[in-house]
Amino acid sequence: YGSRILAQGDNIPKDQMYPMRLKGISICFSMLKAALCGNYVNFGVFRLYGDDALDSALHTFVKLLLSIPQSDLLVYPKLSQTYYVLLECLAQDHMNFLSTLEPNVFLYILSSISEGLSAIDTMVCTGCCATLDHIVTYLFKCLHQKSKKGTVDLESDALVRVMKHQPSILQQMLATVLNIIMFEDCRNQWSMSRPLLPLILLNNEYFGQLRQQIISQQAPDKQGAMAQWFDSLMEGIEPNLLTKNR
Repeated sequence: YGSRILAQGDNIPKDQMYPMRLKGISICFSMLKAALCGNYVNFGVFRLYGDDALDSALHTFVKLLLSIPQSDLLVYPKLSQTYYVLLECLAQDHMNFLSTLEPNVFLYILSSISEGLSAIDTMVCTGCCATLDHIVTYLFKCLHQKSKKGTVDLESDALVRVMKHQPSILQQMLATVLNIIMFEDCRNQWSMSRPLLPLILLNNEYFGQLRQQIISQQAPDKQGAMAQWFDSLMEGIEPNLLTKNR
């Protein structure tokens, strides 16, 4: 089905895009999510027996995703819900696959998460927070492992390459999460707080700059209190992601 949809090209009229393409893709995303999260099979068995069905399905998902203009992901509610729920499932259980994607693909995914953090749909926003938490936790562990073991070649890891060459996207997400928690009517504060610590630890220097920027934007009589709140936030925090530290 995915191959046939992709073979249609871009000749579909804009007003027919959802019924002729996006609706079917959304159903595929929903089916794949159900298959991956249903605990039907041990996925390690596929590689053990040389069965490429799982890899084929995951790569088809990527191709289908890249065929969708990013702006459409949040325009169509059913599509956005199935996409972000599937993405959360992949980030939770299949980071090894996501980490092998090309940097431009991963940038697309990270960018879609960044957009979803500000979504009106609470389900989408909550899913983005969980997905972001899985991704930045994985990245932190990769980099921490590298620093402990010395020279470990992680250039094959797309996520590490993205972090090295375009750190601004994670910095932007840190700013977005912090801004939503502090200044907006945040309906899912606990979910928003989940990726906050790994984002801070990965962008420690930028967090310091962001802290000063936020403090300086406050009224002079409130700057001291704001600085104290930031100090309290990081009090006793160690550079790890242990449950107690979180």
